[in-house]
Amino acid sequence: MTPTTMLTTPLPSEGVASRAIADLIGPLPVPPATRIGMIGVGLKMHFVWSEACRLYRQAAAQLQTQFTGQPIELIFPEDPFESPDDVLAAADKLHARGIAGLILFHGSYTAGEIASQLGRWLLDHPMPLLSWAYPEVTGGRLTANSLCCQNFMLNALHRLGVRYQWMFKAPDDPAVAATVDVFARSARARHRLIHGRTLMVGAGRVPGFYDAECDELAVMKRFGVRFDRMDLVQIMTHGRKFKDADLRPIRDAIVTSPRCGLNNVPDAQMFNTVRLALSTLELAAKQNYIGSAIRCWPTLWDEYQCAADGALALINDQGLPAADENDMNGLISMLAMSLLREGRSLPTLMDISRLSESENRLGFWHCGGSATRLLRAGTKFESRKHNIMENADPATAVGMLIESLLATGPATVTRYQSPDSAKALTFEGDLVDSPMAFRGAYVEFVPRDHAAAQVMGTILDLGLDHHWIIGREHFAHELSALNHWLGVEELAVSNRGQGVGQSR
Repeated sequence: MTPTTMLTTPLPSEGVASRAIADLIGPLPVPPATRIGMIGVGLKMHFVWSEACRLYRQAAAQLQTQFTGQPIELIFPEDPFESPDDVLAAADKLHARGIAGLILFHGSYTAGEIASQLGRWLLDHPMPLLSWAYPEVTGGRLTANSLCCQNFMLNALHRLGVRYQWMFKAPDDPAVAATVDVFARSARARHRLIHGRTLMVGAGRVPGFYDAECDELAVMKRFGVRFDRMDLVQIMTHGRKFKDADLRPIRDAIVTSPRCGLNNVPDAQMFNTVRLALSTLELAAKQNYIGSAIRCWPTLWDEYQCAADGALALINDQGLPAADENDMNGLISMLAMSLLREGRSLPTLMDISRLSESENRLGFWHCGGSATRLLRAGTKFESRKHNIMENADPATAVGMLIESLLATGPATVTRYQSPDSAKALTFEGDLVDSPMAFRGAYVEFVPRDHAAAQVMGTILDLGLDHHWIIGREHFAHELSALNHWLGVEELAVSNRGQGVGQSR
């Protein structure tokens, strides 16, 4: 395997035209904080109740401090409980306040009925559960038996079919913060998906892209997220409210930027592409959509003299995950990444269009819908007419796309598989420096735990979908936590990487 060159220059906090767009339509709404509940349990009869109460309050206070400045609010009763009825009453009160997850602190050993009845309650009110027990003080009497209590209760919860995560750590253990952080953010992401709506612009997939369509009812059952469909006539008609004079500041922000190396898009075509972006963003702001997908071709080219790609770049720059070719499962993948990382992952939809076994690299490519914030340091983007593939004649090409090399650095790749997003393959690695192998948006990737040929071989063996989502930073373990709560099956890299394989 050849050495790689990896640059880690921080990405810009806004896109090339983000301010001009916000000046025209305003910002996207800021989602409210997510509430996480906490309940402590124990038994006075046999164990040291005062110590169970002290540790419970210490743990709660510690988490409150941890969540300061984050979009997470911890709510909890003042004291732990030993009665199943009291636990259920507390759980009902927390649920009424809209909690997205529950932390169960095992102050001491407790009655089995708490496990069975809380488990039954969780079946009726499904949400992520973190079971937290702590090490026993040794050298004297058994003061809490917290670990055994955790074992005892999780046996019952598992038999009832309740999904949970467990942690055996002292409240002052530095590892607590990282575990609770992933738990809270995955619970928040799940909660936002369950209550989320997305906008499908163009109403259906592009011709022949069978893996871009999804079983909406199955996705709704698992993820909760709803799809609102709007045809291109509606969205482009909405865009007519934006006059050319309104759009010139956005055009100028793009073409006069020092990051822009070329622009060959006529104003009329650029304005139509920008109108598509603005319409989508304005509807997202008004209807509180958490993501969007656009049917890009051939209708936009043929009927509206514009391209989705440039619009997608601008939409993604504003922080709204947006997928190309109306790929609904691709949008679910983008949403998972974006919601988990509060937008920091900057997900972008790509094809895998190159495999170099000798360099151990995968080449990720797409026409040009990646956020301008992802531009590689030291390079420039080009604002071009969409003269790629079947729209390739420069004389007749229309619309706007953003051609660029994408930024290098640590990355996670995932894809929730069609038709129901019930399975996912995720792998980590590094985006590395390279020339542009194909015009469009391009970047090369070196996997971290497997050879590139093994990853691609697995994709081909299993006949997986052809769109993949790149997110910035390594966070596969966080996606795994979210997948656990959603019941998404995680696929493993399994091909031997010899350039051959067979269906399975």
